[in-house]
Amino acid sequence: MIDVWKDPEGVALALEEIFESDFARALIRSQSAGASAETVERMERQVKPRSLAWGYYCFADYLLHLDALRQAGVAFAVRDLALCEAEGFIALHRARSAFEGKHPACSACGLRQQNRFGAVCPGCGAKFRRKKG
Repeated sequence: MIDVWKDPEGVALALEEIFESDFARALIRSQSAGASAETVERMERQVKPRSLAWGYYCFADYLLHLDALRQAGVAFAVRDLALCEAEGFIALHRARSAFEGKHPACSACGLRQQNRFGAVCPGCGAKFRRKKG
């Protein structure tokens, strides 16, 4: 049995999968307006399935909840956090940074892009300038 509390790499992977699947489902919701139930179901099957044991996702959800509390202004003293929670916050930061790097936000409207190579925002039509190598 794996102790997910002591596996920050696995927790980071679970967080990355949560971010990616939530993003994919949001895209499906926005693109499937007016589509048949069969079409929506077919689109949903394209979402990559989870690859880890459910305990990783439970701990990842717990970390996301703690982070939401922290962002809402609830103060946590360092002495109140367990080591696994502190390391979990580091894993969360890394996973969120990786996700944001893969799916940058449009500077005009804030919509997350499908990848970092798009030329135009599908939300607002803003054109992206790319740095030349």
